[in-house]
Parts: sequence; C-alpha cells; structure tokens
Amino acid sequence: MSGAADKTVALAYDSTGEGFPLVLVHGFTGSSLDWVDVIEPLAEDRQVVTFDHRGHGDSPNTGDAASYTFDQLVDDMTEMLEDLELDRFDLLGHSMGGIVSMRYALAHPERVRSLILMDTAAEASADNTDMMRAGIEQVRIQGTSALYELIQGFLGEGALADSRRARMQTKLGQMDPVAFTELGEELLTYPSVLDQLAGLRIPTTVIVGVNDHALRGRADDLAATIPGAELVVIPDAAHSPQEENRDAWLAAVGHHLSRVG
Repeated sequence: MSGAADKTVALAYDSTGEGFPLVLVHGFTGSSLDWVDVIEPLAEDRQVVTFDHRGHGDSPNTGDAASYTFDQLVDDMTEMLEDLELDRFDLLGHSMGGIVSMRYALAHPERVRSLILMDTAAEASADNTDMMRAGIEQVRIQGTSALYELIQGFLGEGALADSRRARMQTKLGQMDPVAFTELGEELLTYPSVLDQLAGLRIPTTVIVGVNDHALRGRADDLAATIPGAELVVIPDAAHSPQEENRDAWLAAVGHHLSRVG
C-alpha cells in the first residue's frame, strides 16, 4: 500500500483481554514485539491494545519520505483508535512512541484517562546526533538489515540478550528504510512541547531506566513540568525497561493504573 503525506494507512494491531483499555505505543525501529513479555500480565484485568506504526512491523511500508512524520503517526493512531471505538483509555508511549503519545494527549485530552511516558523526551536533543546520522547514512546506502549487523553485538550475552537480538533482527528486517531515515531525522529536530505539557491535566507517570543516559535527565524534565506527574526510575534497566527489568516495570505500571483506576 502506498501512502501520501496527508492520508492515514491501516495499521496492524492486536487486542488482548477485557476491561478498561490500555494502549501501548512502541518507539523508533520497534513494533508490537516490544511488548510480548508483558502482554499476558497486563491483560489479566484489562484490554491491552498494541499496534505497529507505519513503516514498522506488520504495518504498511509506504516508501514515501513525505509520509513519515510524527504528525502522520499521530493521525494514523487516531484513526485506528476510532476504528476500534475506544472512546477513553490509558495510554503508554515508549521513546518515539512517547512523542506520539504526548502529541495525541495534548490534542485529545478528553480521551486519555491517564498517561505513561517511558524513556522519552518532550524535545529533541543534540545527544547521540553523530550516532544517529551515521545510522541514517548506513541505512540509506545498505538498508536496515546492514544496521542490525553493526549493533547486534552491543546487546550482550545470555538468554535475554539472545531473545532481544532475535527480535531486533525481525524488527529491522520489517522496517521501511525510508521510515528509518525520515523519522530518524525528525528525532534530531522535532520542536519542544514542554510548554504545552505544563497545561496538561491528565494523571501521568514518567518511567525511565536508570542507565538510559540519553533520556534520564529528560525524564526529570517531564516529571517536573507535567502537573502532578510521578517519576519512577527502573533499576538495572536502560532504554527498554519492560524487557530489561520486567518485574520492576510491571510494578511501576501496575501502581500507576491502580492509582488512576
């Protein structure tokens, strides 16, 4: 399916469990695979909705540079939620998914009962710019599979690392290279929404891995700006605490949902 910059695409999604909905929004280069370790416990007493952004996972790859913007990802998610007839729900956004979730909550506060922002930031940062631009150029020349060969060795050793390595290979193999280059560029330049978040009146928890050095301070900024926000720092975790310290992450999410439910 080819996309235009002003048209949504039909996203691949899944719904598990019954009860008040929780929508999980994955990040850059991710997919619904990012949540496989936590779906079952989360869905014990609620509906859990996962989906793949355009250019990721099982959703369409448009091949159209103009179609890959954060605003377009918000529009895609908005249409999907309307198709699912989810009038009100809890919303959790990870990394780039946190940016999408912030923009959605600011545009539709009446639909978001509560918000969890995980390892994300309200504004672009100069940190890791050189690494991101190197990755963008690598993908432009050789595609996303070549990028996997460069980074898979940094995931460590052991069963958990092997599982994450296999998922990463799948996710990068599915990803539209154009999505990587265009959304990667936007990650380096997107404008701040901190001022707008200061007026947000939605119960919010900010979660961050203690070893996510690029975003640890950004989590402090979010928690200090959003009225009433709680900050939870996950030990023994970096950018993906739902995988790196699953039990502590589930406890933090469970605490958030119990206080808003």
